[in-house]
Amino acid sequence: MGKLNYNEHYFEMANPYIYNNSELREPQIQGYYKVYEHFVVRNKKRIHAIVVLPTGVGKTGLMGLLPFHICEGRVLIITPQLTIKDTVVDSLDPDNPESFWYRRKIFNRVDETPTLVEFERGIKNEILDVANIVILNIHKLQARLSSSPLNYLPKDYFDMIIIDEAHHSTANTWVETINHFDKAKVVKLTGTPIRTDGVELAGELVYKYKLSQAMAKGYVKSLRNIEYVPEQLLLTIDKDEAKQYTVEQLLELGLRDEDWIRRSVAYSRECSKSVVIESIKLLEHKRSGGSKVPHKIIAVACSIDHAEQIKQLYVELGYRAEVIHSRKTLEEQNKIKQDIENHRLDVIIHVAMLGEGYDHPYLSVAAIFRPFKNELPYEQFIGRVLRVIPEEEVEKPDDNIADVVSHHNLKLAELWDKYKRELQESEVIKHLQAENLLDDSESSGGGTQGVKVDNIPLGLAEEQGTGTLTTDLYLNTELIKRQKEEEQRQKESINKLQELLHIDYEQALSIYNQTRTKDTAAFKRPDLYFANRKKSLDDEIREILVPQLVTRFHINQAAKNLADCRLFSGRKYMWIKEKASDNGALLAMYFNTYLRNEIGKKREDWKVSDYDIAFEKLSIAEEFVEKVLIEYLNIDSEEY
Repeated sequence: MGKLNYNEHYFEMANPYIYNNSELREPQIQGYYKVYEHFVVRNKKRIHAIVVLPTGVGKTGLMGLLPFHICEGRVLIITPQLTIKDTVVDSLDPDNPESFWYRRKIFNRVDETPTLVEFERGIKNEILDVANIVILNIHKLQARLSSSPLNYLPKDYFDMIIIDEAHHSTANTWVETINHFDKAKVVKLTGTPIRTDGVELAGELVYKYKLSQAMAKGYVKSLRNIEYVPEQLLLTIDKDEAKQYTVEQLLELGLRDEDWIRRSVAYSRECSKSVVIESIKLLEHKRSGGSKVPHKIIAVACSIDHAEQIKQLYVELGYRAEVIHSRKTLEEQNKIKQDIENHRLDVIIHVAMLGEGYDHPYLSVAAIFRPFKNELPYEQFIGRVLRVIPEEEVEKPDDNIADVVSHHNLKLAELWDKYKRELQESEVIKHLQAENLLDDSESSGGGTQGVKVDNIPLGLAEEQGTGTLTTDLYLNTELIKRQKEEEQRQKESINKLQELLHIDYEQALSIYNQTRTKDTAAFKRPDLYFANRKKSLDDEIREILVPQLVTRFHINQAAKNLADCRLFSGRKYMWIKEKASDNGALLAMYFNTYLRNEIGKKREDWKVSDYDIAFEKLSIAEEFVEKVLIEYLNIDSEEY
């Protein structure tokens, strides 16, 4: 691969496909043009542009679009935490076959895409100097660090700064960065338009897209809020189990306050088990009828120890559950995330780890096991289940309806109501809140990470009687209506089965589900099926895919010139150049390495479901490799 040259006019000269691009979403196109109007048409280059988009409508894609024909140099994208940074890098990486540029058909050719550099400590200036886009996490910018770009990059190094999750941007480091690169156009994006105590975010709100709009368009899942209400809740105080109090008695006598009651309920194994059971019912309802959609539960706990207790409750009921938190190594965290992505888990319980920036469309049930005081972390958690499942995978309306389930005595109803009101307001939001998340999100402490705890010992919470459920819809969307119609049809069908066959409800439901089951072939020899899937993948790569590429592009099989193309320039694939003996081996090893990275396990550890995913990923990689080869070999793309 030849030496890269920096094109300072790249964003002015490039021709991305934005207008009338059906692969883009309305808020991405409209958001881009509103920012263009702000900086170019109205020439408000010194006034920060604020864009509000709810989770799941394509904020990262919009970040990729914003520099074109607005920026006159380099772009700096700043993220508030590592999970978001990794998501943005992965989405905008031109060497990722599944990147935004190709999935949304922004460019037809790989060499049309911008040069992207992820800032790391010790990175050489000559690497930064060729970048069109530089992405870094906010902690890299701290001026006290000798490696901070603020200590050696000139003030005019960037012409545009894009701040992701901008509700954090009143923090000192963000302000220092903007003050240093004071000639840059600044765009602030956020998915959390929260206004509480009036801390203002500098700038002008140029575009806001409401959650209700996103639901109506089907860009995000519809929402239902479900509370488990015990028939009676009894609590003890000061470890005196001989005396039990109702919630009303504790409050009337002034023995304890609402906050103490909420925390006692949160740490109660019995109360937690009620929510666990209800969340499983919701999950199984989504998975019923032979559905192939890999729905999952995401849960939030008070602390690491508490999360482990919640995990045990799920495991005892036969569900694959795992806990993720900051005290796990990066390798452990990545393995857990890959297990989620590749459907090896049913439940993920997090403690201040999978907040803003983590997106997995099959998280469809949000189980809350902790009290929330502030609306921002509450909203961020709900945001994790908003990512829509692709239309081609949806089998029934319920697939894209997310359920939020909690215990009634955690007292989250007010936050839910405020969340609905806040996001459905028609007035333009002009002020955003930069919340301090330390007391309601992540702390540096060990077992109490996540929730501030005082010194008063918690009570033992015990439920009596039969609990009930209350359900509230965020918005009565078309999906909700279709789901209700489907439930009515199901009810009528089950009633008919009960009358005709003289059976009970559970038996009728089982028969009904069997009649709806799709493609439930049972394999008599799963061992042979597994071996065949493995051999089929090997054959697809070595006997079909690579030979076709070699023949089609007139590649010299015995040579090794492809080692110089961009497929092998990234750190994930650079090692292949030394190991492979010729061009054919280079290509085969690229495909195998790509699939191993995507599945997150060595081939010998794959299951049947992993091979199914690998076949889907292989076609994406093939299309990307073709693009790279056409450009590297300087072939007229119209011939192909």
